[in-house]
Amino acid sequence: MKQVHIFYFSILLIGHFSFLDAQVGIQTSNPQGVFNIDAAKDNPATGVPSTVQQANDVAVTAAGNMGIGITAPTNKLHVNATNPLRLQGVTAGNTTTDPLMVIDASGIVKSIGTLGALSIPNPAVFRLETAQANFLQAQGAGGSQVVPMSVIKNSISGMSFNAGTSTITFPAGTYQITFVYEATHNATGCNISSYFIDFPLNSGTTRIHSTASHVEGTLSNHGGAVTYATTVPANRTWTITLGRGQSGNCGGAGMNLAATSTQLLVFRIGD
Repeated sequence: MKQVHIFYFSILLIGHFSFLDAQVGIQTSNPQGVFNIDAAKDNPATGVPSTVQQANDVAVTAAGNMGIGITAPTNKLHVNATNPLRLQGVTAGNTTTDPLMVIDASGIVKSIGTLGALSIPNPAVFRLETAQANFLQAQGAGGSQVVPMSVIKNSISGMSFNAGTSTITFPAGTYQITFVYEATHNATGCNISSYFIDFPLNSGTTRIHSTASHVEGTLSNHGGAVTYATTVPANRTWTITLGRGQSGNCGGAGMNLAATSTQLLVFRIGD
């Protein structure tokens, strides 16, 4: 019988709040807004609580705004505290498609473009780990050979690398690609080395040459860096190769492509 009385009392109480449009206060007789929890029970009997007193309050206004640490929220969720937000268990996003979250000067959370739209570079680094003796020995002018690189770092979302074929698969975007090489060529009469890189461009390639003069013989160290900017579609594949150019006088055996100092640097610089 006691449970029945409690049930009817609850119905009457709910009806009272509903029909009288009452303000509900928990641990306070002076609710601020439609609903107010005073966790520390330190709000004044009259008037507006101080900033310190509001710090432990939760309040809902007639406009449907909810405040945590503030009793007069101005947004649908208004939190006032030191380090007010912690999100645990958030999964990794996609730097290519997910928008970035920022906070304006008044503390309002907003979204802006993706990293791609903002043209913030994302790098990928590839490196030749094992020196290649007699590289390009079988290639005449215009011929090329795969450079068997390894991926050192890849922070470009959607980019993959096949180490077996030294082939990169690109997500759509704009890229800056730099090929850095170091080599020697000790063939007799060899003092001008000419190379080229066929950089990816849509479905085709663009050939860029690099020519270096050096001494003849075992001390014929030479190197260079070739940079190209390009835009490629999604799933464009490109194999890392180095070719023999037209303007050198080196050929056949004797070239050694150096390890570690021969690298490929790829930056995705935007959509």
